[in-house]
Parts: sequence; C-alpha cells; structure tokens
Amino acid sequence: MIAMNFRRRTHALRLVAATFIAATFISSCGGDATGRTLNVPADHSTIQTAVDTAKPGDLVLVAPGIYDEAVKVTVDGITIRGTDRNSVILEGNHRLANGFYIGADGVSIENLTVRNFTQNGVVFNGIDAATNGKCPDPDIESGTPGHSLVGWAARYVTSHNNGLYGIYSFAASDGVVEDSWVSAHPDSGIYIGQCNPCRAVVRRVTAHKNAIGYYGTNASGDVWVIESTFSNNRLGIAPNSQRMEKLAPQLGATIAGNLVLDNDDPTAPAIPDGFFGGGIAVGGGASNVVVRNRVEGHDFAGIVLSAMNDFLPRDNRVDGNVLADNAVDLAWSPQGARAADGNCFAGNTFTTSQPSDIELRMPCTGSADVTDVDVRSLPLAGRPGRVDYKTIAAPDPQPTMPAERVSAVPAPPVFIVPSLESIAVPPR
Repeated sequence: MIAMNFRRRTHALRLVAATFIAATFISSCGGDATGRTLNVPADHSTIQTAVDTAKPGDLVLVAPGIYDEAVKVTVDGITIRGTDRNSVILEGNHRLANGFYIGADGVSIENLTVRNFTQNGVVFNGIDAATNGKCPDPDIESGTPGHSLVGWAARYVTSHNNGLYGIYSFAASDGVVEDSWVSAHPDSGIYIGQCNPCRAVVRRVTAHKNAIGYYGTNASGDVWVIESTFSNNRLGIAPNSQRMEKLAPQLGATIAGNLVLDNDDPTAPAIPDGFFGGGIAVGGGASNVVVRNRVEGHDFAGIVLSAMNDFLPRDNRVDGNVLADNAVDLAWSPQGARAADGNCFAGNTFTTSQPSDIELRMPCTGSADVTDVDVRSLPLAGRPGRVDYKTIAAPDPQPTMPAERVSAVPAPPVFIVPSLESIAVPPR
C-alpha cells in the first residue's frame, strides 16, 4: 500500500493557538483612511520606516534598489508595491528570517522580488493578527471560524531561494496569489493552511523547483488553484489533511486548468521525508474537484487520491483531465478501505490507472465496484537526496505589473469566486 507522507511539517514560525478577534481594515481604532503615497527611499529610507508611518489606505511605493531588511506589517489596509518587479528587491542575505511578515488585515504585497531569507518570503499570519491590539468590530462577536486575518494579496511577486516557503498564508481568509513566481523552496512554493472557509485563489502562478509547488494543509472552503504552472518540483499540487494543524480534514478545493509537468525533479530542494514524483496528490482530503488539468511526466502518479495519516480521501471528483507519460496516470490508494467513499473518476484522457478501468470501477454516475481491488501494486518512486536551496539558480526576469496598475490607487483585497466553466485544459 502507498504510505502517503508528503513531508514532516516544520513550523519555524512556531504558530500557537490564540483567541480570534475580528477587525476592519478600512479603519483602525476609529482612524480614517488617508490614501497617501509614501515613497521609498525618497520619503522614507527603508520600507519598514514607511510601513511604520502608514495608515489604512496608504500606498508604500518602493523605487528600484536592493533593500537589506525584513519588514513586519501590523497596520491594516496598506499596500506595499514596487515600481518594478525585477529591480525592487527585498534581500535576506541568508541571514534574516522572513521577508514580509504580515499580521494585519487587508494588506497587499505587489510587484517586487523577495529572496534569500532563512525562513519565508512572504507570510500572512492570522494567529499574529489576533494579537496585534486590533480594535474589535462591534458588529461581529467573534472572528470567522478558523482564521482572524481577513483580506490578503500577493501579486506580481517573485519569491525565490528562501529557506522554507515562498508565499505562506496561515489562519487567514479572503486572499489571492496571482501573476507570481515561486522557486527553490525546500518546503513549498505556496502554502495555504488552517482556514475554513479560506476563500482563497491561486491564479496564474508558476511554481518551479520547490519541494512542493502548492501545499494546502486543512485549507478548506472556496480554495481555488487554477490556471497555473507547476513544473520540476518534487511534488506538484497537494491539498491534504493533518492533525498537526487545526480544522482537519481538508475539504472543498478546486484544482483546475493547471499545467502540471515533471514534478519528479531530483535537483529540486526538499526537507526530510519529502514525497517525490507526483503531479496532483490529494492526501486524505474530501470534496475536492480536480478538473481539466494537463498532467505529464511523473515517476509515481499523475493524479492520486490517497489516505494520509488516519484520513481517507472522500467524495473527490477527478474529471476531464489530460494525462500522459506518468508511471500511473490515475490512482486511488485508500490504504485498506474497500469502499469508494464517493471518490469518482470521469471523462479523463489517460492510458494507465490503479485500479485498472478506474472510470468503470469508480464512476461519477452509478455505483462503484472496488471490492476486489488490489491497491498494493503501485510502488513509490525513490527519494533523491537533499539539495541545498541556496545553490539553485535565480529565475529569469518576470513580467512586471502594467504601468497603469503601478500608479493606481490601491484597493483592499476582495475574494471573488472564479468561473469554473470558463477554465479549459491548458495547452502543452
């Protein structure tokens, strides 16, 4: 049987439980939004000094340069934006811990590069948001279940060669990662965890040469990973359930329209016990929709539904995907269960499956028949040795934010449900 162990979780952030307190990000403790532009370095010599001066609604606009600093954000509703994605660089020098560490609502990080931090590139931490002295909203008795940070965004961000995660959101909701690049992270390029409902969208992102491209532990409720590229990671996309964090099991993610290629790269970095060789792996998750992805070139499996810890995959739908050149294209590995538990496969273009005839045995209409399935014949791919994330080449220059958006007045992050019907299988 397959022992699905994506990786042993490493929480360098040492996140702890806290009381969730709701707060608005349009105003803070009665203060009005000011709408100013704070220029760095013209008005403020560092990004941190500009952030410390900012009020809700302000734009911290950063000119080209290398900024050797770690920035902590505790004020709601501000936008930190570079004037050029490739030449505005937050530099950790493999010495500082986190590039941007955000514990406030409605904060956007845009159009810049974050690199060489010992832990993470960009962190949105809802646990910290509950402890930053935020003013309670009199209309809300308590925070939304599972998170206390509301409204977050990373747009046109390049995050590379950081020691754990590229872009990390924990106990937060109403977020978006779009038009961004994450590479050379020994944990995951993008992480969303411990939120329900998350109301989060990962869109038009490239995750390349990470241990895992996207990792979503107990990330449930309107999670969308769409129209992105996951290539040459050790594992591509992995919604999953774990007891190391609250709000298990994971459920309700949509994985659609992604290009998932060659996520079996032994030159990608990894922490100990990392999983290897999978395109899309649902580990103990439920009610996920995996639809219209192109998944090619994996040593273990293209798309696999597996048990993880003591969680079984349930009610997941794998539909309309195009798969090729995988050791096994479609796989179901329940670790001893002999009921389909609502998992189903339909309309996929594929050659191999485990069990064989998977769409006939586990259809999305009609009754499943898996009583005589032997699931022990799918071997795990070998795990390569560790790779030093610091040695992986930096990415090429990435498309910068259009000039009209750079000069635009910032707007608070707003979650909008994507249209699944408009998402197609991407070309090779």
